Amino acid sequence: MRKIGYLLMILLLISCGSNMTTSTNQDTGTVSATGQSGTVERPRITVQSILSNMARGEYVKGEVLVKFKPDAPSGVISDLHQRVGVASRKVVGTVPNLERVRLPEGVSVEDAIIQYMSDPNVEYAEPNYIIRTFTMPNDTYFQPNQWALHNTGSYAGGTPDADIDAPEAWDTTTGSSNIIIAITDTGVDYNHPDLVGNIWINEDEDCNEEAGAEDDDDMNGYVNDCVGWDFTTCERYVYDEENMEWICDEAKDPDSDPMDEHGHGTHVAGIIGAKGNNAEGIAGVMWNVRLMALSFLNAQGVGDIEGAVNAIEYAVSNGARIINASWGSYDYSYSLYEAISTANSAGVLFIAAAGNEENNNDAESPLYPASYNLPNIIAVAATDQNDMRAHFSNYGLSSVDVAAPGVYIFSTVPIWWSGYPGYGEVERFSGTSMAAPHVAGIAGLIYSHYDGVHNTAFTYTQVRDTILRYVDILPSLQGWIKTGGRVNAHLAVASLLIPTDLTAIAQSPTEVTLSWTDNATGEDGYILERRTTDGNFSVIADLPPDTTTYTDTDLYPLTTYIYRIKVYNNISESFYSNEVSVTTPETEPKRGGGGGCSLVTGPSDQPVDIAILLIPALTILIALRRKGR
Repeated sequence: MRKIGYLLMILLLISCGSNMTTSTNQDTGTVSATGQSGTVERPRITVQSILSNMARGEYVKGEVLVKFKPDAPSGVISDLHQRVGVASRKVVGTVPNLERVRLPEGVSVEDAIIQYMSDPNVEYAEPNYIIRTFTMPNDTYFQPNQWALHNTGSYAGGTPDADIDAPEAWDTTTGSSNIIIAITDTGVDYNHPDLVGNIWINEDEDCNEEAGAEDDDDMNGYVNDCVGWDFTTCERYVYDEENMEWICDEAKDPDSDPMDEHGHGTHVAGIIGAKGNNAEGIAGVMWNVRLMALSFLNAQGVGDIEGAVNAIEYAVSNGARIINASWGSYDYSYSLYEAISTANSAGVLFIAAAGNEENNNDAESPLYPASYNLPNIIAVAATDQNDMRAHFSNYGLSSVDVAAPGVYIFSTVPIWWSGYPGYGEVERFSGTSMAAPHVAGIAGLIYSHYDGVHNTAFTYTQVRDTILRYVDILPSLQGWIKTGGRVNAHLAVASLLIPTDLTAIAQSPTEVTLSWTDNATGEDGYILERRTTDGNFSVIADLPPDTTTYTDTDLYPLTTYIYRIKVYNNISESFYSNEVSVTTPETEPKRGGGGGCSLVTGPSDQPVDIAILLIPALTILIALRRKGR
């Protein structure tokens, strides 16, 4: 009899068990990573390394760049210059304690370097190396056909989609006038009808002054720098073949007019930021941008380290987020390295052409600045309309990062070109000089969307990491360059697009189903968060990529829950989606018996209800047995 009583108690406990469930939060933590700036190692400088670079180099005759140590007394510096016989000296750009000195007749650059390097107050002394553009112009005229942005396969026997997917990226952003990109080159035709609307204007300088006014309104050291600056110091260089020296045959002073007298810089500018959707000319990678015109290469397409350093310093000091460098030299310059390192410290991205000599930049003769080991540099090779590595393009598995279209590239040229037979305002060039600005434009698109307003704000390292991660891997590039891929604007720009249309539907008192639209192209996963009306958000799920639904369980009835979701990768994470709230319904009606007890709902309902139905029968059985006694 006792056993039957115990059985009844157990059945009652089962049937009257609480239907309350415990809400659990699985806090997996957000996954967020910023781009790695890495450790910037300073190159070891010796007189042997400088002379070794010099032996392979091309440099300006009679000029040396000298950097003194921070604690070098001014009197000692003056005495050293006097012993060398310096004719004149000038402080250069943003590199501390760097001077360009002009040597007297009879003193060679090599002798001066040896003399300077023998003094303990000198950090280094090096030649003022020559820098050239990488353009391989083709003088055959073609109507504009920008296969690099959208390749249908109809141009020059091309392959469909062998492009950077610009139209797909434009669905997200066409750029922003808040982004300044410095064109360090031969200058820019800032009056070109397809560029004039995107030219950077120095709003702190009074550009409406009467002609001849010499006021430096913004006190930045440059008078009337309304659209940039011309840092060229030589109108014409002459190469002395007998002595293998470059000689400045016609010196000039820098000035406030960076008009392009060559054509290269205007072509680069158009690739980045020709005004889009304006019914004329071409479309740049960015339809909206501010192009800062900085010339340091003359009408020959030739310049020097001093000009490059000054142009970089100006760009950094005047708000440029990106610097395009479609130029270079096979001579290692410590001054140029330091100028770009300063840009790195300021968070400025530096896009550099890899070169056009089919050279392995990993080998004994790397090209600079593309091959400097600095975390703000993206070195760019060139591809053609069939996604093949351009035959002329330099490469390097450790020194060249990505590739971009660089063959048969149509872009703007100075208006004055149209005065020559067969030329117009748009022409076709080839070279890694044309590949680099495609990457600069993509960087500008990324900055435009990931700006802290439309989406989470990216640092320059996150922009760089995004460009390098989201490429189209190509067999023609694998084993040749670091990423093995050609840049893709759409994949990069859309990599962390915010999830949208988050909805929540209560399926039961303890269960809510969520759904959303996946907009990102390259997420590593989703972070889903939940809170109650008086609580804080906490992570309830870390979901795999491409997920668009989730069922939240173990909830309380008659409780309001609020949800939000964001997407992440190993570079960063997006803004949150819209928040959505849902209230779970009251406890479901009892089913079967239960004697006033709340039955647990779910897959185990049936056994419990059977047990409850047996209670009356057992009660009757007990009563009959007692009566029979």
